[in-house]
Parts: sequence; structure tokens; C-alpha cells
Amino acid sequence: MDSNLLFYASKKEWSPYDEAAVLKMDYPKRAELAHSINCEGLLVDLSLDQHPEVRKGVAANAATPLTTLKRLAEQDLCISVQEKAKKTLNEQSLKS
Repeated sequence: MDSNLLFYASKKEWSPYDEAAVLKMDYPKRAELAHSINCEGLLVDLSLDQHPEVRKGVAANAATPLTTLKRLAEQDLCISVQEKAKKTLNEQSLKS
């Protein structure tokens, strides 16, 4: 992970500028960040990304809102995204 990605991966407070910068990144970088960021609004945006690798990263992220994880698990067109979202939902239910 390069220094720019590390910067965004470690952010706790997000500005609209930060979110826009991530959305403008190439999809492999968006996919990598989708695994680790904590910005719920950006995770929702990335869950609608055209690239399944990005959506799969969102599906694997425990910070993704529950409604978004459920949508990915039930409605995503990519089976690997659905499976990852189901796994994340299952892990969350075991923790609570």
C-alpha cells in the first residue's frame, strides 16, 4: 500500500474532498481501500461501484452499514460479492 493509500486507510474523519479523491482513484486502489476505510457514506458509494473487486472489498469491511451488507448479500450480481457479504454478516452476528 503506497503512502497515499495509507493516508486514506488510516483516516478517522472524512471531508467531502477526501471522499471525492477516493472515488476518483483507479479501481484497484478503490478496492484496496474498500477493505479498510471506516467512512460509512463512502462505503455505501463504493458498494455501487461498477467493479466487483471494489464491491467485494466493501462486503468484507466490518464498518460497512448493515443495510448495505444485506443488499450486497442478496442483490449483487457477482456471486463472490454476495458470498463475502454473507460471511461478513455472519461474523457480525456471532460478535453480537
